[in-house]
Amino acid sequence: MAARIFTVIDLMKRWPETRNRREIVMITDGIDRLHGWQHRRGLGPISPDVSSASTVAQRNGTIIHGIYTPRVGWRGSNYWQITSGQKAMAKLADETGGEAFFLGIREPVSFRPYLDQLQNSLENRYRLEFSAVPGKKPALQYVKLTTEVAGVELDSADSVWVAAR
Repeated sequence: MAARIFTVIDLMKRWPETRNRREIVMITDGIDRLHGWQHRRGLGPISPDVSSASTVAQRNGTIIHGIYTPRVGWRGSNYWQITSGQKAMAKLADETGGEAFFLGIREPVSFRPYLDQLQNSLENRYRLEFSAVPGKKPALQYVKLTTEVAGVELDSADSVWVAAR
């Protein structure tokens, strides 16, 4: 996933500034083969590249979704690597306001249900603007959205980028 994460980070950094929403759908196994973070037995730490991608995405307002698909061959069959890769995908999606789709460690029969769910999500997105209190340095600030309306699900990034005073 590290090489793919670097590509996503590079893409986001090259985009011109805009107030328009941007969303990325990554189809990946999520495994970081570049740094070897997930090559030991057991659930190790998530690659720091995931946090870097999350920060860049939140700074420029990009939502990242992930669809799990296994890699072909023995390199994509280690349970611990697969689980850690899915954990990385879920972290990136959760922090940016996206969705991570996987059904165990098997390949999905079809991407259609995931793409249909994403389409429904895209059709029901709304922009929320609010005022944040800037700090001495620009930084991500934690945000929690709530509603008093029953049956409404609110999805958002965990944090927003706030410029300095």
